[in-house]
Amino acid sequence: MRALSAALCGVMLFCVGCNAPLSREECRTLRDRALLALKRGTDYQALPSVRVQAVEALQKTASRAGLPWIRAALDDDHPAVRFSACAALGVLRDTVAQPSIEKLVSDSDPSVQAAAVFALHRMGDLRYSERLADFLLDHDDPAVRRNAAMLLGRLGEKGAIPLLARAMMSDDEALRLLALESMVLLGSPEALKQLKVNAYSGDGAQQTLALLALAECRDPSLEELFRIQFEKALHLETKLAAAKALAYLGSGAGYAVARKALDFNKPRKQDKNDPPRMQIIRVRQLAAHALGAIGNLEALPGLRDRMNEDEDPRVQLAAAMAIVQLTGGVEPSRMPRERGARARR
Repeated sequence: MRALSAALCGVMLFCVGCNAPLSREECRTLRDRALLALKRGTDYQALPSVRVQAVEALQKTASRAGLPWIRAALDDDHPAVRFSACAALGVLRDTVAQPSIEKLVSDSDPSVQAAAVFALHRMGDLRYSERLADFLLDHDDPAVRRNAAMLLGRLGEKGAIPLLARAMMSDDEALRLLALESMVLLGSPEALKQLKVNAYSGDGAQQTLALLALAECRDPSLEELFRIQFEKALHLETKLAAAKALAYLGSGAGYAVARKALDFNKPRKQDKNDPPRMQIIRVRQLAAHALGAIGNLEALPGLRDRMNEDEDPRVQLAAAMAIVQLTGGVEPSRMPRERGARARR
């Protein structure tokens, strides 16, 4: 699917709902603007969560091209951003940043310390690695234990499974879920079985989280589960998670649902614990992520509009990330910075 997208960007791309083609140069310009939106997102001061999202998006889509911005985020004044930067650089094994990351082993925030240990381990420096077990099992702050569980799943080492299994005995439901997801990523068949149960049962939010975690396995044996949930789930977010999971297995079955959800504007107003605006943001983000995974170039005009015009920067960044994914075969041009897409308000 993505190979086809790359090939088509060399010719003419036709927009849905209009007759105007998107030339190779226009495709390149759109990619430039999307990349610039992600880079600018790392400096969005109003919301640390936007900076976190931008760092993660650069790690997943731009990789090496985004490294200078991810490295700069190591100096961010918010610990969540420093944590994300360490984790991203660890995933990418960016040894250029290793000296800066080593300093964060003594960061004032213990979650940042854990992320720094994770990154160094990924780069081959095992001096501090045993601290990850302490963060997971013994730290007083539940947020630190949860972050450690997430990091261990990204470590890529099956030896972490017994540690995560011990965390499953915790009274902290969020920790148990993160440990379960990490064990699945590390190849635990028992954890996979339990996460499949979560994907079939529970409320819509629990199903959505389980499907998103299972999607990362990219396991063809899960296709039937994904199709059933896509076709039968009552919760739109669950459908979108299933659509993304199916896309990872090469199916574009969720395209129409995801494209429509990109303009979602009908939240469940009766839910007092879930503000309407947050529902809209989540659905549009999930829709953009699904479209980026599906790889259908017809989504580009809608994603472009969300990137340029949405009221929330988190939706803008999700759309920008999807655009970069869809135009992956187009080399960025030397476009002046002032012509970049809006990522900040």
